[in-house]
Amino acid sequence: MENQTVTIEQVIALSDNLAALPKDANQGQLAEAIADATLIQIAAVSNHGDRITGSAERAVAAWFNAEFGLTTDAEANWFNVEHRDTSEVAKKIAAPKKEVYTVWNSSNPSVKFSRVKTYGRELAEPMILSMIAALPEDEREEAYGTNDLLSPAKLAEMQEAEGTAPTSRTRDLYERSVVELGKLYRALNATDNDAVIKGHAKSLELQAALVDVTKALKTLGAPVDDEALVTFMKSVAKR
Repeated sequence: MENQTVTIEQVIALSDNLAALPKDANQGQLAEAIADATLIQIAAVSNHGDRITGSAERAVAAWFNAEFGLTTDAEANWFNVEHRDTSEVAKKIAAPKKEVYTVWNSSNPSVKFSRVKTYGRELAEPMILSMIAALPEDEREEAYGTNDLLSPAKLAEMQEAEGTAPTSRTRDLYERSVVELGKLYRALNATDNDAVIKGHAKSLELQAALVDVTKALKTLGAPVDDEALVTFMKSVAKR
């Protein structure tokens, strides 16, 4: 981690900046609020009370979005990096990810970082939609699908049919089952979570759940080797 000192004055000032923003602050608003702060300072804000934790995690996500950029290639976006991923983007975010893990006062920083990735994806959505709209027409449909987004035409169609405004693509039940169970399997099977599971009050239940989730994935025809599972999840999501 960089040799940086984080003072309480810096954290308070940054906390005030973030607290002044609306809860649904966008990438631009967050980027402006953290413009003069380092990643370590931003991450430290979440250690100072539940009132600011959500905004601080969104601010960390905004920093990652700005630092690593966004693209219509879903696999190249930092927030889509999975546990044990060996891709180039995974290697690029490894150091700053380690920094925030070190700064956070958390017994399970991987859970916090999972939330940060979700926030990063939400903040990035409007910009990725704009990027896709600028692609050649014959490339857009695939880009919407791989980024798990609805095209404006599809969104309008669904709103008209259902009278709702969905925020993401309605997935096939098989796809949803594979992807969601795959994520749960990887979380329960992650070495980072071994100590947490063993020390959990519901340790036996969590271990039994892993057995059941493993059986469910096999029933769906999914592999349980980590790298093979990730590849399978991505292939199913692109259908």
